[in-house]
Amino acid sequence: MSDFRFDGSVAEFDYHDVGDRTNTTYMGVFRVKTIVSPMDMIRADRLYRELIGSVNPHMASKETQNFAFALSQLKVRILEAPDFYKNSDLDGSHLDSNILIDIINKSIDAEEEYKKQIDNKLKEMQELLSKRIRNNEIKKEEEIDIEPGTEDLPEIDLDEDEDDKE
Repeated sequence: MSDFRFDGSVAEFDYHDVGDRTNTTYMGVFRVKTIVSPMDMIRADRLYRELIGSVNPHMASKETQNFAFALSQLKVRILEAPDFYKNSDLDGSHLDSNILIDIINKSIDAEEEYKKQIDNKLKEMQELLSKRIRNNEIKKEEEIDIEPGTEDLPEIDLDEDEDDKE
């Protein structure tokens, strides 16, 4: 059974865990995007670079890079979050590290599960279409071999008025 509830391309999941440093219990419901647009990726990348530092980003520790990645990705993925996640500086930046990493992992898992569902639906539709073609319920169009440059296309007069057609 899935940990996610889907409403179109938006996933919702319940969250419950305890912080590894503060022993604080965190619980609530997250709603996240399962499709991240190119613009979302640009925004996430810009924030990532800002968080790790623009002067010598390669000098940032692996841990800092991982946190910056998680925070920047969550910034563009999360649509709704419980109050414990919200922060005046940057949402999620005040949380225990295990909580932050767990939330980004769940968000990415939601994206992967959504993609699997879409792939399964596509496969089912393709199988149904193939079955209906085999059963002659749908006629498959004949393939026509046309040699390049030999197509006979009708000419269309683009200057023709609507009144001339009548």
